[in-house]
Amino acid sequence: MENVENVNVNVRWEMPPKGLIKINVAGFFSEQPLENGNVSGIGVVFRNSRGSILRMYAGSLQKMDRRINELFAMLEGMKRAFYANFPDYILETQHVDAFWEWRHSSIEGATPDHASIVQQLNQRKGDKNFWSNVRLADPQDNVLAMYLAEFGAAHWTTIVQIKKPFGRVHELWNLDMGLGPVDPQFLAVREEDLLPEVVEPEFEPIVAIAGFEEELDENEMLVEQVQAGVEDDDAIAAVMGV
Repeated sequence: MENVENVNVNVRWEMPPKGLIKINVAGFFSEQPLENGNVSGIGVVFRNSRGSILRMYAGSLQKMDRRINELFAMLEGMKRAFYANFPDYILETQHVDAFWEWRHSSIEGATPDHASIVQQLNQRKGDKNFWSNVRLADPQDNVLAMYLAEFGAAHWTTIVQIKKPFGRVHELWNLDMGLGPVDPQFLAVREEDLLPEVVEPEFEPIVAIAGFEEELDENEMLVEQVQAGVEDDDAIAAVMGV
């Protein structure tokens, strides 16, 4: 029997605790320039404890170094949290080497070409007005951020705030939330969209009956007399059908 390697079926993306924001960041890097000349991109996505997307950023800072770009992705998430005034957040990155270089920098320092960005990360982490937990994530937990990073590298030469879902964002968000595929056969439609169109029947126009309108007008006049308090026995009897 052929050996089959099991597939990882653990939780894909874990929601933050209530009251916290989770920021997933990713840095994309290509050894060969893309069509627009970029080799790097950054993706950032903010979500709340229900998984709702609050903010998305994608683009390129046109960094030519993989590690620097990954460090800048972390800083971009922290910076956007500061601008949006999100004081309590979890920030996740999948870039192991960049993460540990920053975490060990207080003891080991940083290489000269990384020193500036590492210092800024420490500056943001040390802000007592903000509480943050910066940690590593598996690549499968960070798919949406990486998608944004790849898209940003392919399309922009600056960081862009994205206001609406596009491309595969809805699909990847659904999978992160455990809502399943977004193929048409899995989507619900409104009942009225499936019902046959109702055609209203056509009615013949009402033809006036000779003498009917005159009789109606006379009865209305009698009703008005009764309502006005006219004590006319014959009129009352006529209205009541006596």
